[in-house]
Amino acid sequence: MILKTLTLKNFRKFKNSTIEFPDGVTGVVGLNGAGKSTIFEAIAWVLYGPVAARTSADEIRRINVSHSEACRVELDFIFEEDVYRIVREMSGKSLTTSATVTVNGKIAATGADIVSKYIQKKLSMDFKSFFTSIFAKQKELNALSTMISSERRPLILRMLGIDSLDEVIKEIKSDKKEKVNFIEKISQDFTDKSGKDKIDIYKEEINCFDKQKTENETLIKKSKEELLSLNKDLIILEKKSVKIKNDYEKINNKKEELAEKKVQFEEKEKISEEVKKLKNKISERNKLTDTQKKKLEKFKKVDSEIITSEKRINELSNKIEDLVKKIEQKKTIADRLNKDIKDISLKKHKIEEIGPDAKCPTCERVLADQYKKLLKNYNTDISKKEKEIEEATKQIKDFKNEKDRFFREEQAFQKKKNYLQIQIREKEKINTTIQNINTEIEKEKIELKNKEKRYTALKPITFDKKEYIFVTKQGDEFFKLFQETLEERDSKKDEINLLKIAIERKESDKKLIIQKIQNLKEKITELEDSKIKIKEERIIVQHLGMLSEVMSNFRTNLISRIRPTLSSYSSDFFEKLTDSKYRELELDENYNLLVFDNGEYYGIERFSGGEEDLANLCLRLAISEVITERAGGVFNFIILDEIFGSQDTYRRQNIMKALNGLSSKFRQIFLITHVDDVKNDMENIIFVTENEDGISTIKVE
Repeated sequence: MILKTLTLKNFRKFKNSTIEFPDGVTGVVGLNGAGKSTIFEAIAWVLYGPVAARTSADEIRRINVSHSEACRVELDFIFEEDVYRIVREMSGKSLTTSATVTVNGKIAATGADIVSKYIQKKLSMDFKSFFTSIFAKQKELNALSTMISSERRPLILRMLGIDSLDEVIKEIKSDKKEKVNFIEKISQDFTDKSGKDKIDIYKEEINCFDKQKTENETLIKKSKEELLSLNKDLIILEKKSVKIKNDYEKINNKKEELAEKKVQFEEKEKISEEVKKLKNKISERNKLTDTQKKKLEKFKKVDSEIITSEKRINELSNKIEDLVKKIEQKKTIADRLNKDIKDISLKKHKIEEIGPDAKCPTCERVLADQYKKLLKNYNTDISKKEKEIEEATKQIKDFKNEKDRFFREEQAFQKKKNYLQIQIREKEKINTTIQNINTEIEKEKIELKNKEKRYTALKPITFDKKEYIFVTKQGDEFFKLFQETLEERDSKKDEINLLKIAIERKESDKKLIIQKIQNLKEKITELEDSKIKIKEERIIVQHLGMLSEVMSNFRTNLISRIRPTLSSYSSDFFEKLTDSKYRELELDENYNLLVFDNGEYYGIERFSGGEEDLANLCLRLAISEVITERAGGVFNFIILDEIFGSQDTYRRQNIMKALNGLSSKFRQIFLITHVDDVKNDMENIIFVTENEDGISTIKVE
């Protein structure tokens, strides 16, 4: 496999860069983080897809790129003399992945997953094997150098893919165990708890069910014969019910005709009776009217008498009211006179108390002769007023007597008026009664006229009541007979339905028995098949045991052959890289590195740090060589990442000279390094730089 061209668009830090890979030793130089390793990550990603990426998909596309710009990698390479071109890209917000591969200008595969599988098949390697064979990292060399023997051996075997054989052997043993467990589990189903063979048990059950089926078929046959007999009886009952129904319908039609005549006859009789009743009613009401009119004779003078009474009551009421006023006036006069007497008596009492020698309270003169005169005048006024009071009292008494007489007379007239009002209400009640009777008479006369008219309109009709009774009785008898026949028919139908249900149940039981027999036969077949299957599985278990042993032996043989092969390839690389100072590298049984020096093998720790790193590099190159050969592919390039480590200038120059001498094995050797003094020893340089915007660019010299 020879790399030709790589184009990166919006991949990691690269916006739009293209590399044309030269042959020979090419240095990939740049500051840490500029994107040196990203170039080879992109090669792996375009070949194998997301499994080769060191981050998630959303971190692969360049930062601050719009969703409309795709992340795209294009790789051109030559493999087995065919020209390949692979394009893989992620586009859109959801980072939808697509890929195509063309071989010699013709499309060979389309689709992200399809292209990955196509490449894996073509290269005969998965991503892990591919990357291990072409990419050697400084940390792997350090690991080989610092690991103890118990760790180094599994690491080398894992790098060589030997661990996949362990997985295969593990799967074979797991399959064998599953088969053994399956055989044990299935074998338990061949017998019951008592140890009896289930096939014999099932056969006995089948014989039992066969007897039940025979008994069931006999019962079904007998029930069907009974059903046939019942159906014949039902047909006879159906014919009988039809005949009775026809006879009933005829007699019922006759009954309906007579019933219609009966209704018409009864209607005319009813109207005739109603006419008679109405005439009697009208006559009775006329008599009642005459009786009520006679009662009115005694109420002729009531109206005039009540007017006279009301007039006299009003007169008496006015007189009583006038007398009440006069009584009140006289009482007022008497009260005033009593007050005057009281005032005069008070004045008299004061004069008597002060005596004749006192001064007059009014004019302040000595009373002297006026004293007696004043007392006399007071006594005269008191006597006069007392007489006036006596006269007023007499008048009040006379007025009260007259008022009482008028009141009694008013009461008498009021009672008479009340009686007369009762007489008037009685009179009005009689008049209302007469009015109501007359109203009813008018209504009844109209009703009588209508009924006489309706009676006249009805046609004369003859109706034989005895015939109607006979026909009705005969119809009832036919109806009863028809009902009894229907009940007998329905009973027969129920009997038939029950028998059908019983037959269906027996048929269902029969099907169930047949199904049980079939199930038992299927179980027998399954058990027989299982026995055959167990025989087959036991053969497979034997084969898996043999395969496990073969694979284990193959693993042992492979490991035994890999160690000499790695030693041989490592020795070739070590001899070239040390300029023939050391000719042999050996791996002991624990995969510790031994260097042949002056006729003896020594542990690698005896030598300088640079020589130790160089030995580990040769071992790593040997591992790549073995993986490539085992895959059957031709990989003409290798990538060495920061391999100079602790090498001094002289050793680095020797390594560069030796690497240039590896052109027979590797047409393209890529050295990722930050060591500047080795640039002059390289045929080509790929400079990777990052600008202020974080965008990396590539320049090839």
